[in-house]
Amino acid sequence: MATLIFLLLTLAFAAGGGYLLNLYALSWWLALWPLVLLAGAAVTFVLFLVFMFFHGRLIRKPNPHNMTNHRIINSILRLVLKLLNVKLVVTGKENIPEPGKAFVFVCNHQENYDIIAIKPVFHQHPLNFIAKQTIFDWPILGRLVWGVGNVPINREADRSAAISIVNGVKLIKAGVPMAIFPEGKRSFSNTMIDFKPGAFKLAMKPKADILIGTIYNFSMVFKGWPFKRQKIYLHIHPMMPAETYEKMNSTELSNHVKAKIQAQLDHYEQTA
Repeated sequence: MATLIFLLLTLAFAAGGGYLLNLYALSWWLALWPLVLLAGAAVTFVLFLVFMFFHGRLIRKPNPHNMTNHRIINSILRLVLKLLNVKLVVTGKENIPEPGKAFVFVCNHQENYDIIAIKPVFHQHPLNFIAKQTIFDWPILGRLVWGVGNVPINREADRSAAISIVNGVKLIKAGVPMAIFPEGKRSFSNTMIDFKPGAFKLAMKPKADILIGTIYNFSMVFKGWPFKRQKIYLHIHPMMPAETYEKMNSTELSNHVKAKIQAQLDHYEQTA
């Protein structure tokens, strides 16, 4: 929906700009139509930012169950992917559970914009993320990120990180699916860095099922942009029920999940 609105507003602003130029007898404006169209797109994008800013300010308290806000965000994120000239290839969609089920999604982490591609895939779920604190401080999107129920985490403070996990566990118990990146920070490549076993407490404490994801080539999004279209990949592994890991400690579970993700990364290296 956001993509359609963006295109219609862009064309409307471009047509309006062309009309004004023609009104002032600048008949040569047709030669500049790409710039007029680009200006229309820029104006439309600014309007989207203004909308997100004020929509975020209207949210009085976080409401993770409000699917309307999640649909708005997912629609805008899909638009951003199109503007980034990215093709997202998703496999394993059949492993995503039916709406209404709480689970923990864990995935490798390459860039800040990983969430932009991942969240819309779960468009039927109010999926929220354990995300770094700085995102919540962004002037335009921060309030909206907070309002849909995402949980901030401060990687530099152990106590703060523990509180974030506790808050995430409360949401899972309330029926809200949560996502976390066990690496704790971006790898900037298809090579994973060490997992933090403590991240798996998010699933272990509420005994939640774990849905594993593998992303590939997300670090390549801006290579050649905007002229070269990049293909990025997301694979959703079969659900890992809580009873299959109940005898593991957090380190064992961390190693088990990391091995599954690595196997899929190896597969991508050979086939993508």
